[in-house]
Amino acid sequence: MKKALFLLVLSTLAFFLFQVSCEKRTVTPGETDWDAVKAIISENPHVFALGFFDTQPDTLFYREITESNADIEEGWLTEADDTLHFYDRIDLTWSDSLRGTFHYRLNGKPHKKSIYSVALTNAYFERRMYTSAHRGWVLWRFSGTVIKSVGTTRYLDELHIESDGVDVYVYESTQMNLVKKDSILTFGKEKQVTFTIDASDTSDFFFLHVNEGEVHQKIPFLSTGDGFFSASWTTIPNPDPAKSYYNAIVDVVSNESVTDTTKEYDSKAWGIIYKIK
Repeated sequence: MKKALFLLVLSTLAFFLFQVSCEKRTVTPGETDWDAVKAIISENPHVFALGFFDTQPDTLFYREITESNADIEEGWLTEADDTLHFYDRIDLTWSDSLRGTFHYRLNGKPHKKSIYSVALTNAYFERRMYTSAHRGWVLWRFSGTVIKSVGTTRYLDELHIESDGVDVYVYESTQMNLVKKDSILTFGKEKQVTFTIDASDTSDFFFLHVNEGEVHQKIPFLSTGDGFFSASWTTIPNPDPAKSYYNAIVDVVSNESVTDTTKEYDSKAWGIIYKIK
């Protein structure tokens, strides 16, 4: 009797372990390479989530974003070989479709327009097996961001960035170029930074948005003559050591977006990513 009872318990335990092992094999899917790079993207909002800006109520205008559909717009996985690519690589364009409301005031009265914009960022990943996280994938290079309303007519000809030891130009054709993460634009602590733009339409509204510390700055660009506008700020003295990157966004909104209730929302913005050291 005892032997029969022991065999019954043993067979029940074996069946239970078989069921558990089957559940583990069928219910827990493995992370794909694309899942891995998406996880890295989610961990770097200061690189890949620049479409959410100017969302604090303002006396002139601000954005209210109510819908975001961020995903890979297009991407390629290239396996390593002995000639051109020593590591597996992924090149992709991250796209965020944004919908919401543009709030503005005209003649002292509040008005609204629909927002439909797209934010685009390019990125490059390599599989480096010195890390076990995310299947070995590492973010290696990324571009700035372009945020534009669908059908925009706005254009940024040139951005000149000046600070202590920094004197660079950014153009429409280069804003989406990939840059090594270790070579990203870097400003010193408590240093004045000046952005100067070459405006294609001087009647537009131009603002610089800076997000450092706990304070969001919305700085108007002021005319310096001959179609150029400048805005400046001073970097914070104590950057957060856990925060790798900061953002400055050059924002252009068409004059008619704010002064004509019959015209659609029309804007373009460049997200500039930088470090403070």
